[in-house]
Amino acid sequence: MFTESGQFFTSGGGYEIDQSIRFNDNDSAYLTRTPGSAGNRRTFTLSFWWKMCTLPSATGGGYRIIQAGSTEFGWSDSNNNLYLIDGSVFRQTSQVFRDPSAWQHIVLAVDTTDATAADRIALYINGVEVTNFATSADPALNFDFDINDTQAQNIGKEGSNYIDAYVAEFNLIDGTKEAATSFGEFNTSGVWVPKAYAGTYGTNGFYITGEDSSDLGADYSGNGNDFTSSGLTSADQMLD
Repeated sequence: MFTESGQFFTSGGGYEIDQSIRFNDNDSAYLTRTPGSAGNRRTFTLSFWWKMCTLPSATGGGYRIIQAGSTEFGWSDSNNNLYLIDGSVFRQTSQVFRDPSAWQHIVLAVDTTDATAADRIALYINGVEVTNFATSADPALNFDFDINDTQAQNIGKEGSNYIDAYVAEFNLIDGTKEAATSFGEFNTSGVWVPKAYAGTYGTNGFYITGEDSSDLGADYSGNGNDFTSSGLTSADQMLD
């Protein structure tokens, strides 16, 4: 959640997110990076906070929070469900996303080396693991996604489709499957709020905060995995 000053807060007030990045679909705004070497395509974690400006179903193409090759993670324009796709649909939520006033925390944690097929993908929304899906199919053992591959890793774009949303605190952990509790916690009021990630990032991992308005794709993980921005300006650094 945000305080009245626009900052996320925790129960103790110790961790705040000071800004987000506004992705305006009318500006064809997105971030992109092509890794020079492949990371771990079987084990990784995505974590981010987002707030939609327009319903995915109203965009004509839906939203892709991240797209790399055939791997797509985002919301459909047909039903406002959240999907993970790579050649086929691995996860489609029963839950629909239609609230443009609310911030939400999403974590996608993947480990296709897990011998238990049902444990290879975990999806968390506001700290709670999703167990009820409209579609659920498990990837094959040691399946390679295109995330962390040596091809364009796009945030906010797939083809000519762009998200229309605010995005904050975007983490990619390369080589580790993390739980939502690595990035957030329930405060004393039972509200899910962010906390600082304290782990390592791996080869292609990154941490995008948007804190430098002149370089919204800057990576603060220590890896130097900066993203190039397109359609974004310093005015797209937002307190909300």
